[in-house]
Amino acid sequence: MNGFIHIIGCGKFGRRALAYYSARKEVPPLVLVDAAADELAAAVEMSVLGAKTPQICREDAVVYLARLLLDDQACAQDWIIPTAPLHLAFAVLEKISGRRRLAWENLPDLPNLFSGPRDEVYSSLADFLCPDHCPQPRRTCFVTGKKRDPSLLRRLARLKYQSRSRILPSLILPSTQLGPGLGGFPLRRLRHLTDAIERKFPGPLLFSTACRCHGVTNILGPGA
Repeated sequence: MNGFIHIIGCGKFGRRALAYYSARKEVPPLVLVDAAADELAAAVEMSVLGAKTPQICREDAVVYLARLLLDDQACAQDWIIPTAPLHLAFAVLEKISGRRRLAWENLPDLPNLFSGPRDEVYSSLADFLCPDHCPQPRRTCFVTGKKRDPSLLRRLARLKYQSRSRILPSLILPSTQLGPGLGGFPLRRLRHLTDAIERKFPGPLLFSTACRCHGVTNILGPGA
């Protein structure tokens, strides 16, 4: 990675990401983003980066990422680690498209579901708490050793969810394993997906951010 890594959200999981990069011999350029001054201060205090002290940005996560998507250079090489307590990529998609999220008419056919406060549903192939150091093996579960077939990414891609007599398209922003228990995505991946939605999908659709085992899904309403 030659660009910046933006850790968006400096709570427990954001500080875990910072600790991971702090322990590396070659520390990439980091940007820490949070609207809460105390969370930013706690992250900076635990940082041991020395001369590689991260850049600090006190700003709302959605506003920050929506603006970053307009930066061609950042989209060419930067990565996002979303650790803010919301479905960040979807919230950004809402903001830049002007479209609203929809509530679920019924729950989708996904494993181990639970609902969040912003009409999102979380799904997981695991019915247990995964260890922080999970390396996410390609074909098997790290804890049980059992074959993972299909992955959650494939289940989401094949998901047939009907709303108002139509099957909604299911679009996925894949999360890449960057370290044990640590996921993120290149900024260009989100830009390509948001551009495709604007051009090709005027109607309602499912939007997920997911890795092989865990995901979060919302319904994006139709365009104006």
